[in-house]
Amino acid sequence: MAGGSLREKHKRLRAEQVLDAAEHLFSQKGYEATRIETIAEKASVAPATVYNYFATKPNLLMELAVRHVRAALPERRSFIRNLPEDPIAGMLAFERLLAEQAMRHLSRESWRVIMSAQYLEPDGQASRTGLRLNTLIKRHYIRLIRTYQQRGRLDPQVDALVLSELIVGITTFIFGNFVSSSTGTVEEMLSKGAEHIEFILSSLLRVPAAEPASFSPMG
Repeated sequence: MAGGSLREKHKRLRAEQVLDAAEHLFSQKGYEATRIETIAEKASVAPATVYNYFATKPNLLMELAVRHVRAALPERRSFIRNLPEDPIAGMLAFERLLAEQAMRHLSRESWRVIMSAQYLEPDGQASRTGLRLNTLIKRHYIRLIRTYQQRGRLDPQVDALVLSELIVGITTFIFGNFVSSSTGTVEEMLSKGAEHIEFILSSLLRVPAAEPASFSPMG
Protein backbone atom coordinates (compact mmCIF):
# COMPACT_ATOMS: atom_id res chain seq x y z
CA MET A 1 0.00 0.00 0.00
CA ALA A 2 2.73 2.43 0.99
CA GLY A 3 4.67 1.63 -2.16
CA GLY A 4 1.59 2.23 -4.32
CA SER A 5 0.89 5.54 -2.61
CA LEU A 6 4.48 6.64 -3.16
CA ARG A 7 4.32 5.72 -6.83
CA GLU A 8 1.07 7.67 -7.24
CA LYS A 9 2.58 10.70 -5.52
CA HIS A 10 5.65 10.50 -7.76
CA LYS A 11 3.42 10.22 -10.83
CA ARG A 12 1.40 13.30 -9.78
CA LEU A 13 4.59 15.28 -9.22
CA ARG A 14 5.92 14.37 -12.67
CA ALA A 15 2.57 15.25 -14.24
CA GLU A 16 2.75 18.66 -12.54
CA GLN A 17 6.29 19.11 -13.88
CA VAL A 18 5.01 18.43 -17.39
CA LEU A 19 2.12 20.87 -16.94
CA ASP A 20 4.45 23.57 -15.59
CA ALA A 21 6.77 23.10 -18.56
CA ALA A 22 3.90 23.15 -21.06
CA GLU A 23 2.38 26.29 -19.54
CA HIS A 24 5.72 28.10 -19.77
CA LEU A 25 6.44 26.98 -23.33
CA PHE A 26 2.92 27.68 -24.61
CA SER A 27 3.26 31.19 -23.16
CA GLN A 28 6.73 31.81 -24.58
CA LYS A 29 6.64 30.00 -27.93
CA GLY A 30 2.92 29.54 -28.60
CA TYR A 31 0.82 26.40 -28.54
CA GLU A 32 1.27 25.32 -32.17
CA ALA A 33 5.03 25.95 -32.16
CA THR A 34 5.63 23.88 -29.03
CA ARG A 35 6.40 20.19 -29.56
CA ILE A 36 5.82 17.40 -27.06
CA GLU A 37 9.53 16.59 -27.18
CA THR A 38 10.37 20.16 -26.13
CA ILE A 39 7.92 19.96 -23.25
CA ALA A 40 9.45 16.65 -22.15
CA GLU A 41 12.95 18.08 -22.29
CA LYS A 42 12.02 21.09 -20.16
CA ALA A 43 10.18 18.86 -17.69
CA SER A 44 13.18 16.47 -17.51
CA VAL A 45 11.11 13.46 -18.51
CA ALA A 46 10.99 11.21 -21.56
CA PRO A 47 8.55 12.11 -24.37
CA ALA A 48 6.92 8.73 -23.79
CA THR A 49 6.06 9.86 -20.26
CA VAL A 50 4.19 12.89 -21.60
CA TYR A 51 2.26 10.71 -24.04
CA ASN A 52 1.57 8.17 -21.30
CA TYR A 53 0.09 10.83 -19.01
CA PHE A 54 -1.81 12.95 -21.53
CA ALA A 55 -1.89 11.00 -24.85
CA THR A 56 -2.13 14.16 -26.99
CA LYS A 57 -1.10 17.79 -26.87
CA PRO A 58 -4.75 19.00 -26.86
CA ASN A 59 -5.40 16.78 -23.82
CA LEU A 60 -2.38 18.31 -22.11
CA LEU A 61 -3.72 21.79 -22.84
CA MET A 62 -7.16 20.85 -21.51
CA GLU A 63 -5.55 19.59 -18.30
CA LEU A 64 -3.88 22.98 -17.98
CA ALA A 65 -7.31 24.58 -18.33
CA VAL A 66 -8.68 22.30 -15.60
CA ARG A 67 -5.77 23.25 -13.34
CA HIS A 68 -6.46 26.92 -14.05
CA VAL A 69 -10.12 26.47 -13.06
CA ARG A 70 -9.25 24.60 -9.86
CA ALA A 71 -6.97 27.48 -8.85
CA ALA A 72 -9.69 29.99 -9.80
CA LEU A 73 -12.52 28.37 -7.81
CA PRO A 74 -11.79 29.91 -4.38
CA GLU A 75 -11.82 33.41 -5.93
CA ARG A 76 -15.10 32.70 -7.72
CA ARG A 77 -16.73 31.25 -4.61
CA SER A 78 -15.64 34.23 -2.54
CA PHE A 79 -17.15 36.56 -5.12
CA ILE A 80 -20.47 34.69 -5.13
CA ARG A 81 -20.62 34.81 -1.33
CA ASN A 82 -20.22 38.61 -1.42
CA LEU A 83 -22.31 39.69 -4.41
CA PRO A 84 -23.04 43.38 -5.07
CA GLU A 85 -26.63 44.34 -4.35
CA ASP A 86 -27.43 45.22 -7.95
CA PRO A 87 -27.82 42.10 -10.18
CA ILE A 88 -26.47 43.77 -13.31
CA ALA A 89 -23.43 45.10 -11.46
CA GLY A 90 -22.90 41.66 -9.94
CA MET A 91 -23.01 39.79 -13.22
CA LEU A 92 -20.80 42.30 -15.01
CA ALA A 93 -18.26 42.06 -12.20
CA PHE A 94 -18.40 38.27 -12.40
CA GLU A 95 -17.77 38.40 -16.16
CA ARG A 96 -14.75 40.62 -15.50
CA LEU A 97 -13.46 38.11 -12.97
CA LEU A 98 -13.90 35.23 -15.45
CA ALA A 99 -12.06 37.16 -18.17
CA GLU A 100 -9.17 38.08 -15.88
CA GLN A 101 -8.84 34.50 -14.71
CA ALA A 102 -9.03 33.10 -18.25
CA MET A 103 -6.21 35.31 -19.52
CA ARG A 104 -4.05 34.98 -16.41
CA HIS A 105 -2.29 31.77 -17.46
CA LEU A 106 -3.51 30.84 -20.95
CA SER A 107 -3.11 32.77 -24.21
CA ARG A 108 -5.72 33.55 -26.84
CA GLU A 109 -4.18 30.84 -29.02
CA SER A 110 -4.57 28.27 -26.25
CA TRP A 111 -8.20 29.26 -25.67
CA ARG A 112 -8.87 28.95 -29.42
CA VAL A 113 -7.71 25.33 -29.28
CA ILE A 114 -9.76 24.65 -26.14
CA MET A 115 -12.93 26.12 -27.61
CA SER A 116 -12.52 24.39 -30.97
CA ALA A 117 -12.05 20.93 -29.43
CA GLN A 118 -15.79 20.24 -29.24
CA TYR A 119 -16.05 20.75 -33.02
CA LEU A 120 -12.81 19.07 -34.09
CA GLU A 121 -13.09 16.03 -31.81
CA PRO A 122 -16.67 16.00 -30.49
CA ASP A 123 -16.22 12.62 -28.77
CA GLY A 124 -12.67 13.20 -27.56
CA GLN A 125 -11.36 13.81 -24.05
CA ALA A 126 -10.53 17.44 -24.81
CA SER A 127 -14.10 18.07 -25.94
CA ARG A 128 -15.55 16.46 -22.82
CA THR A 129 -13.28 18.55 -20.62
CA GLY A 130 -14.33 21.72 -22.43
CA LEU A 131 -17.99 20.90 -21.82
CA ARG A 132 -17.25 20.34 -18.12
CA LEU A 133 -15.65 23.77 -17.85
CA ASN A 134 -18.62 25.38 -19.56
CA THR A 135 -21.06 23.53 -17.29
CA LEU A 136 -19.17 24.76 -14.23
CA ILE A 137 -19.64 28.40 -15.28
CA LYS A 138 -23.37 27.74 -15.78
CA ARG A 139 -23.56 26.40 -12.23
CA HIS A 140 -21.89 29.56 -10.96
CA TYR A 141 -24.48 31.64 -12.79
CA ILE A 142 -27.34 29.57 -11.40
CA ARG A 143 -26.08 30.39 -7.90
CA LEU A 144 -25.85 34.08 -8.79
CA ILE A 145 -29.35 34.15 -10.24
CA ARG A 146 -30.94 32.27 -7.35
CA THR A 147 -29.18 34.49 -4.83
CA TYR A 148 -30.63 37.59 -6.48
CA GLN A 149 -34.04 35.93 -6.64
CA GLN A 150 -33.87 35.19 -2.92
CA ARG A 151 -32.95 38.82 -2.29
CA GLY A 152 -35.99 39.94 -4.25
CA ARG A 153 -33.88 41.59 -6.95
CA LEU A 154 -34.75 39.27 -9.85
CA ASP A 155 -38.10 37.87 -10.99
CA PRO A 156 -38.59 34.68 -8.92
CA GLN A 157 -40.56 33.04 -11.75
CA VAL A 158 -37.55 32.98 -14.07
CA ASP A 159 -35.95 29.56 -14.57
CA ALA A 160 -32.39 30.00 -13.27
CA LEU A 161 -31.05 27.19 -15.47
CA VAL A 162 -32.50 28.64 -18.67
CA LEU A 163 -31.29 32.16 -17.84
CA SER A 164 -27.81 30.86 -17.02
CA GLU A 165 -27.65 28.99 -20.33
CA LEU A 166 -28.70 32.13 -22.20
CA ILE A 167 -26.10 34.36 -20.52
CA VAL A 168 -23.28 31.82 -20.76
CA GLY A 169 -24.13 31.05 -24.39
CA ILE A 170 -23.91 34.70 -25.38
CA THR A 171 -20.81 35.55 -23.33
CA THR A 172 -19.03 32.39 -24.56
CA PHE A 173 -19.75 33.44 -28.13
CA ILE A 174 -18.32 36.89 -27.44
CA PHE A 175 -15.25 35.37 -25.75
CA GLY A 176 -14.81 33.07 -28.76
CA ASN A 177 -14.77 36.09 -31.09
CA PHE A 178 -12.25 37.77 -28.80
CA VAL A 179 -9.76 34.88 -28.75
CA SER A 180 -10.18 34.19 -32.48
CA SER A 181 -8.58 37.55 -33.25
CA SER A 182 -5.22 39.02 -32.31
CA THR A 183 -6.79 42.47 -31.99
CA GLY A 184 -9.33 43.84 -29.56
CA THR A 185 -8.97 44.29 -25.84
CA VAL A 186 -10.51 42.59 -22.84
CA GLU A 187 -12.32 45.86 -22.06
CA GLU A 188 -13.93 45.88 -25.51
CA MET A 189 -15.01 42.27 -25.05
CA LEU A 190 -16.52 43.04 -21.64
CA SER A 191 -18.33 46.05 -23.07
CA LYS A 192 -20.02 43.88 -25.70
CA GLY A 193 -21.01 41.37 -23.05
CA ALA A 194 -22.37 44.13 -20.82
CA GLU A 195 -24.76 45.29 -23.55
CA HIS A 196 -26.30 41.83 -23.77
CA ILE A 197 -26.45 41.19 -20.03
CA GLU A 198 -28.12 44.55 -19.40
CA PHE A 199 -30.63 43.88 -22.17
CA ILE A 200 -31.47 40.39 -20.86
CA LEU A 201 -31.85 41.46 -17.24
CA SER A 202 -33.61 44.80 -17.77
CA SER A 203 -37.11 43.28 -17.77
CA LEU A 204 -36.31 40.82 -14.95
CA LEU A 205 -35.15 43.30 -12.31
CA ARG A 206 -37.18 43.86 -9.19
CA VAL A 207 -36.99 46.92 -6.96
CA PRO A 208 -36.26 45.84 -3.38
CA ALA A 209 -39.10 46.35 -0.96
CA ALA A 210 -38.78 49.54 1.07
CA GLU A 211 -37.96 49.16 4.73
CA PRO A 212 -40.97 50.02 6.94
CA ALA A 213 -40.62 53.41 8.55
CA SER A 214 -39.77 53.24 12.22
CA PHE A 215 -42.36 54.70 14.63
CA SER A 216 -41.22 57.54 16.81
CA PRO A 217 -43.83 58.72 19.34
CA MET A 218 -44.36 62.42 19.49
CA GLY A 219 -43.68 64.30 22.65
